[in-house]
Amino acid sequence: MAISSSLADPVPTRPALTVAVIGSARLTPPDPRCVLAEQTGAAIAARGWAVMTGGYGGLMEVTSRAAAEAGGTVIGLPMRGWTALTPNRWNHELRWSDTYPERLAHLLTADAMIALDGGIGTLSEAAIAWSARQTEPAAPELIFLGTGWPPVLRSLAEHLVIDARDLAYATVCADPDQAIARIAANQPRRPRAAGPRG
Repeated sequence: MAISSSLADPVPTRPALTVAVIGSARLTPPDPRCVLAEQTGAAIAARGWAVMTGGYGGLMEVTSRAAAEAGGTVIGLPMRGWTALTPNRWNHELRWSDTYPERLAHLLTADAMIALDGGIGTLSEAAIAWSARQTEPAAPELIFLGTGWPPVLRSLAEHLVIDARDLAYATVCADPDQAIARIAANQPRRPRAAGPRG
């Protein structure tokens, strides 16, 4: 039997912002680094914003669960070719990709990106967003969250061709409240001067 809708039916509202949260798939409770992911998911949902993650386990699942339990919308970005992995149950919407570039393109549609503790995958996704901020006015706000990132960023600045102008495209925050305040203060997105910087 078909279900019809009338003009009187409420139209679902789209969350004001989408915040991508990236982080390790290897970290699970009771690892203390999961607490930050949990706080982040809940804080994003409390603002009425959607959470976007890779859609799988680890910090992605911890963030997704906290956001869903706080009444938020969760968007996952699974890969069709990763048949050994199953998206976590907290996703409300799945945006499937056939290729990694397609998945990254979905990720870059977020209004902001928060990088939690992670490994090579997290670092690569953050670097893509960071690079996009140099040239793309609508690139997501980039926030590195937690104590692990400051020494990494200092090392990158010391050993690569990175200066204060590049570092200004990313923000380091100590806690989720600070990260949420930063995102709120910088929306709507303001166009930035663009140019090749590599």
